[in-house]
Amino acid sequence: MNCWICGGDGTTGEHLAKASDLKAIFRKATQQKPIFFNTNSQRNIRVSSIKRSRHLKSSALICPYCNNVRTAPYDRAWEKLSTYLRGKKPAIRKGDIIKLGKIFPGAARKSMLDVHLFFVKLFGCAIIEYDISIDIAGFSNAIMNQESHPKVFLAFSPLPDFVIKNHVGRSNLELESIGGKCMYATWFYIVGSIVVNIIYAEPSEHRKGLIYAWHPSTVSKTLHICQV
Repeated sequence: MNCWICGGDGTTGEHLAKASDLKAIFRKATQQKPIFFNTNSQRNIRVSSIKRSRHLKSSALICPYCNNVRTAPYDRAWEKLSTYLRGKKPAIRKGDIIKLGKIFPGAARKSMLDVHLFFVKLFGCAIIEYDISIDIAGFSNAIMNQESHPKVFLAFSPLPDFVIKNHVGRSNLELESIGGKCMYATWFYIVGSIVVNIIYAEPSEHRKGLIYAWHPSTVSKTLHICQV
């Protein structure tokens, strides 16, 4: 399989949830103290290695360069934002305004573009893995050219009270299509106490979920916490 990002030899799998997020919540998985992977169809799959387990990785392959070099700044930016949001005292709440300059001194705009591209990468892997009717070229071009994807938005929220605490995961994608073309898609990435809603929306779509969603085209250096 070719790398969906650059077209090279795809030999590595991207983690479904970032390894640093898994380690932050579960520390280290071992044979003696495994973590458990669950899907809609499979329950309590024992995982004894966060780094090597095939269960924790997407089947949409990418090349080692894209995985370890090209997208590494995107991974690091998300790791930094994730760490800050999870560790904030008091915990983030709906209505909070996060000053991004505190997290990324002198580089808020560039670093948040990298955060955006981290989720563009995860979204692209899902498109390939589940054969979703969204043009993958826009995702590849954004990553290759270090540009924002004009149709991908992020919304940040505290974890709702009814959701199980202290886990890492992602929801299924919910899609709405017209004539076989996806017009709107949404899914959630959960780590510890925070949720990121990742949204794909065609320009004609004006949805409630976009009201508080963030995009790199904004000139603001603040992040508004909503409630998904």
